[in-house]
Amino acid sequence: MSSRDFSLEYETRNSQLDTVFAGFALCDCLVQADPQTEKYLRRVIRTALELAVYNRFGADVGGFWLMTPQIAQLRKLPEYYSPAEAPLVANAVEVYLRAQLQEFYVEKD
Repeated sequence: MSSRDFSLEYETRNSQLDTVFAGFALCDCLVQADPQTEKYLRRVIRTALELAVYNRFGADVGGFWLMTPQIAQLRKLPEYYSPAEAPLVANAVEVYLRAQLQEFYVEKD
C-alpha cells in the first residue's frame, strides 16, 4: 500500500468517525415515569412541540423535528421552575427525550 493509499484510507476512516447528532422527528412514544415526574410531562411535551421545527427537511419527510439547539433549549426548561420543582422538571425532560430516542438505545441481554 502506497503512502497515498494509506492517507486516503485514513481520511475515509476519520470522516466516518466525525458523525454529529443533528436531531430527530417527534413521534408517539410511551413515557414511563414516577408519579412526581409525570406531573410535569405534559408541560415538557407541549414545550417540545413549540420548540420543534415543522417540516425541517421538507414536506416529503414532514413531521416536527427537534434539532440539537432545540434540545438544548428544552433542557433549560427547569430554570423556569422553583428550586424544589426544577429537579423534577429536569427528570421529566430526560425521561421524555429518552422515550423519543428509544430506538437509538441498544438493549443488552
